[in-house]
Amino acid sequence: MARPRVRILSRYLIREHLPPLWFGLATLTGLMLLNQIAKRIGDLVGKGLPWHVVADVFVLSLPFIIAMTLPMAVLVAVLYTFSHLAADNEVTAMKASGISIQRLLAPVIAGATLVAVISLFWNDQVLPRSNHELRTLLVDIQRKKPTFQLKEQVINEVVAGQFFLRAARIDAAANTLSDVTIYDLGDPDRRRIILADSGRMAYTPGGTDLYLTLRDGEVHEVKRADPDHFNRTFYSTNRIKVAGVSNAFEQTQNDEYRGDREMTICAMQDVVARARQDQLRVRRESNAAVVAELRRVSKLRLLPAVAADTATPGSGSRRRGRTRTCG
Repeated sequence: MARPRVRILSRYLIREHLPPLWFGLATLTGLMLLNQIAKRIGDLVGKGLPWHVVADVFVLSLPFIIAMTLPMAVLVAVLYTFSHLAADNEVTAMKASGISIQRLLAPVIAGATLVAVISLFWNDQVLPRSNHELRTLLVDIQRKKPTFQLKEQVINEVVAGQFFLRAARIDAAANTLSDVTIYDLGDPDRRRIILADSGRMAYTPGGTDLYLTLRDGEVHEVKRADPDHFNRTFYSTNRIKVAGVSNAFEQTQNDEYRGDREMTICAMQDVVARARQDQLRVRRESNAAVVAELRRVSKLRLLPAVAADTATPGSGSRRRGRTRTCG
């Protein structure tokens, strides 16, 4: 089979587009990456993270940046190339030689189609995977040190379902808190609310437990077995140990949850198919319940129950002879 021939004019137009395309892509991507570094540097510094983890954050930020800068780079390349051709009177020379506008646009449209195919593959396959890995990595970084993820004037969950902390002011550099309120629900037999004027946070040498040193406050305590009695204790210094708060960086290896920006087209189609199947199942069950209630009120014989359809959307598609390949 003979190789497809590319005419001199087509090669020339494509060659003229490539330098501004690469320059625009590199420049725009670099500027947006610097913007990402400026936005995220405050969340990364001071945590003792390995250098490769910080590098992974910015490397994983590149795919969604390129997804935005690639179309802009194409626009820059087209505007620059045709402006340069017009300024050098090359377009006039081509038209004087009998070359039509359609002939000039043909290689450009072919190149744009190629870029569109690459962009489609990039946005459908590369971008969702990188978004998923980036979100998982950022969540792992936020879990490393609670003082950096505590928010002022908000009830923060330090230990899931057991220990909650609220502070009016938080100094992340000095690990100090002011106007502290702690809700301790770890003991199933009692509930405690600890108030303090100020406090300080520190970690054990192993970095797994958290110590709170609270000053000038009081403890409110109610026992579940005796809710009529209320204990109120004043203190000048109160030290609290919160076990199981790890300060070591632990990277998640397998996170099954994916948001809509972390799924491919096929994955989103599967979610929609399952949602439609659940909608049909709920509709059938509600209709059956209404019919059964009406027959019961009318004192008619109840109809036999119909077995629920538990087939997955994929198996139903195979039964109908349709196949779909997901990336």
